[in-house]
Amino acid sequence: MKEEKNEIYIVTSGEYSDYHIARVFSTRKKALEYLDTKDDDYTLEVFDLDEPIERKTQIYEISFEIDKKKVLSVTTMRDVRYKDTIHIGGRYFNKRKTLDIYVESDSRKRALKIASERYGAIIAREQTMYPYLRVGVLRHYSSMCPAFFDFKTGEMVLFDRDELAVELPNFIKVKRIDTRNS
Repeated sequence: MKEEKNEIYIVTSGEYSDYHIARVFSTRKKALEYLDTKDDDYTLEVFDLDEPIERKTQIYEISFEIDKKKVLSVTTMRDVRYKDTIHIGGRYFNKRKTLDIYVESDSRKRALKIASERYGAIIAREQTMYPYLRVGVLRHYSSMCPAFFDFKTGEMVLFDRDELAVELPNFIKVKRIDTRNS
C-alpha cells in the first residue's frame, strides 16, 4: 500500500515586513482556484504536513534558587564541556544563591525533568557527596568564579587553564578536563 503524502498548501502575499499568509488549503486544486482570483503578488507554498521533528541534543543550564527548588532560568549552552556538572552560583542583582545544573537533553521539558531529579539527589547527598559544594572557589584566568563539580562523582572539575584559588582539603578530589584540543 502506497503511503499517502500529506501536504498543506499555503497562499502567501507580500515581501519582507509585508509578507503574510493569505489562506491555507488542504488540496492543491482549492489553492490554485483561490490563486486564480488574485493578482501576481500571491504565491503558492507547499509544505509537508506533520513532518517528523528532527531532535538533536544540547546542553541546558537550569538554575534553581538554592533550598527552594524554584526554577529561575533555563538556558541552552553552546559549550558541551559543562555536561553533567553543577555549581553554586549567585544572582548578584538580587543576592539569590543558585544551584546551576547542566544536563544534555533533546528538549527543554526533558532537561527540566532531569535537572529536577538531580536537584533532589544533590540536596539529599550534599552532606556526604558534596559537603564542599557551597564553599569551593576557582580562579578562572584572572577572575573569580564558582567551582564546578561532576554530578556523578562529586569531584571538583577544572577546565583547561583553571587553577585553584584556595587550598582544598585532601579528601576533595579534583579532575582536570582539557577541551582546548578537542
